[in-house]
Order: sequence, then structure tokens, then C-alpha cells
Amino acid sequence: MGLQIHKVYDPQGWCCVSIITVVWLYNTLFVPKLILYPHYEEEHIPAVVIVLYYLVSFCCVTSLVRASIADPGQLPQNPELSYSESQHWEACNKCNKLRPKRSHHCSRCGHCVRKMDHHCPWINNCVGEDNHWLFLLLCFYTEFLSFLTLIFNFCQYYYLQPLTKVNEHLW
Repeated sequence: MGLQIHKVYDPQGWCCVSIITVVWLYNTLFVPKLILYPHYEEEHIPAVVIVLYYLVSFCCVTSLVRASIADPGQLPQNPELSYSESQHWEACNKCNKLRPKRSHHCSRCGHCVRKMDHHCPWINNCVGEDNHWLFLLLCFYTEFLSFLTLIFNFCQYYYLQPLTKVNEHLW
């Protein structure tokens, strides 16, 4: 299977990837600075919580990059097929290439993709046979990072003790 670098030149896709990167950077820089580090300094939370947050954040951005640049299963230019295999292939209406039955043509990418699920603007790539598991991994880590951020924000306002340094500056 191997991960080959795949680039799509789509302005809308690059805009979506940029938005995701900015949101990730905001969460990675400000959630620990505003919530985790102050409570760690006052010994309300252990260091493992901060390490876990950064680990999940790193996994999230790594899976984003891998899903964005992985080849989704683009078909070769001239596949060599035996007669029995060619019975299960058909010609694409748009690019006139031979493709397997469950392949689809992506109008954004301009080529056919094996077992194409959809073209995702958030990764600026098609989700197909070769990168489907990377897309699911990205969804999992993004959901887990969002869940951690939600829990930390909830704990900040309803569970953790008030910060003494903040209270000293207010009086």
C-alpha cells in the first residue's frame, strides 16, 4: 500500500486546512496556558494531564498531515489487465480511464479513486481505499482532543479550585 505524497490544488481545500491548523494552534497554545499550567503550578492537576493533552494534540496534527498528503487510491494511467480481470472494470465517463466497479471520479481532484468515499475539503483530499483509515484516525483524534478541551473547560469553571494568583491580582 505505501504512503505516497498526493497534492490537490484546490483553493477552498487549502482554506479549510488553514482554518483547521489555526484552530489546532489556538487549542495547543492557549488551553494549556490558560487552564492547565496555572492549575498545575498550584498542584490542582498532575503533570500527566498536560502530557496527555500535548500527546493527543500531536497525534491530531500528525494524522491531519498524513490524511492530507496520502494517496487516496488513484488509479494508474494504463493498467495491465488480464481478460478475466477486465470484465470487472469499466470506462470512466469523464477521464476515459479503465477503473474497477467501485471506483468514482472526483471532479475536484480530476482523477478516479478506488473505493472513493468522498472528497473532504478539510483535508483537501479524497477519502478512498488507501487513506480511509488515516481519515478515521484523524476523526478519532480530533474528537478526543475536542472532548479533552471540553472537559478541561468544564473543570476550569465548575470543579477546580479558584486560582490564588488570579484572585490576588483582582483585589
